[in-house]
Amino acid sequence: MQISVIVPTRDRPELLRRTLDCLAPGTQTLAPDRYEVIVSDDARPPTVSPTAAPLASSHPWVRRVEGPARGPAANRNAGARAARGAWLAFTDDDTEPRRDWLEALAKAIADGADVYEGRTTCDGGFGSPLFHAPVNETGGWLWSCNFMMSAAAFSRLNGFDEGFRFPHMEDQDLRVRAEAAGLRRTFVHDAVVNHPPRRQPDGAQLGAYREAEVRYHVKHHGHPESRAALVGRVIRYRLGVIRGTPKSADTLGALWSLGREVTHVVGHVGAWERSALAEFSGAAGARR
Repeated sequence: MQISVIVPTRDRPELLRRTLDCLAPGTQTLAPDRYEVIVSDDARPPTVSPTAAPLASSHPWVRRVEGPARGPAANRNAGARAARGAWLAFTDDDTEPRRDWLEALAKAIADGADVYEGRTTCDGGFGSPLFHAPVNETGGWLWSCNFMMSAAAFSRLNGFDEGFRFPHMEDQDLRVRAEAAGLRRTFVHDAVVNHPPRRQPDGAQLGAYREAEVRYHVKHHGHPESRAALVGRVIRYRLGVIRGTPKSADTLGALWSLGREVTHVVGHVGAWERSALAEFSGAAGARR
């Protein structure tokens, strides 16, 4: 077994099935005996997962493991613990890996790197500021929906930091730690995963995700960034998205969502800072 593909999921069975169809033996051009697919399922309670029974029937070649329901970082780690491959390839449950995705990654191993970052596209484009997808055409981001790392290197880093509870910043934290550990990373242009645009959560939920940025900054810099910088970044990013998409009723919806996001951040940032400082104990904790 050369590559273990890890797909974290929670309560999105239809999207997951589309992803797994792209990874099926005979669909992927890599020989079936060279890879396995592990679905780490965070559904709670696990006994009533909407994924388990249909998955066993429609995709019997998939190994399903029970996730810990502590966010996507912990869920990916659960999949990695069950893996048998020398390499761990990560994608998400709402992506469309190209037929030669795994073959391109397998061929790249000859390069001798520790980490291989694939190309992530959004073929459908963005017609609304309320929709989003990660795009990585040139490398440097290490988005969690498309990369592969040796199992030995992943273990050396202790995997994803499970303190990142939301789908935000956990992959950037892993990237920074991998760089600090001297792991060599290569961008594989032909290892393509398409990520269709998905409707974003509401503004309050997007605001909750910003907790991860506060924790990340304290962990890696020893102190919180200024609140003005955090709020300014939120506003600049959302307004940039709004300006870059066609004007419609969704434009007003996005502006409303931005207001709710900023309100949530302003109301919670103090508590986030105190929690992160307590966890990492300032600069000393940031070096742990």
